[in-house]
Amino acid sequence: MNISQDTLIKQIAEKEDMNTATVRKLFQSMEEIIFDCLSSTAPFEELTIKLWNGIQIRRTYIKARQYSKGMFQNIICPEHVHIKVHLSKYYGRQINQKLFGR
Repeated sequence: MNISQDTLIKQIAEKEDMNTATVRKLFQSMEEIIFDCLSSTAPFEELTIKLWNGIQIRRTYIKARQYSKGMFQNIICPEHVHIKVHLSKYYGRQINQKLFGR
């Protein structure tokens, strides 16, 4: 099952008795702000954005390096940042508790 952003926007608008255009504008603004935060700070600086309780985006800096072992010999990996979403253990436990009553 996939839940699209449009579905979330419609559900939030219905639940909060708001116009869907307003909720969509909030989502777009949030997306722009998150992108600006991830792309505007110094690349070597670790960055964590806490979206909601238990959900965060982490950005880590990866230095340039040259691989010298195995099938990847003499491959140069340029410097870059790695961006990943993390869910806390607490968040996972809360979901399991709600699903299975444990």
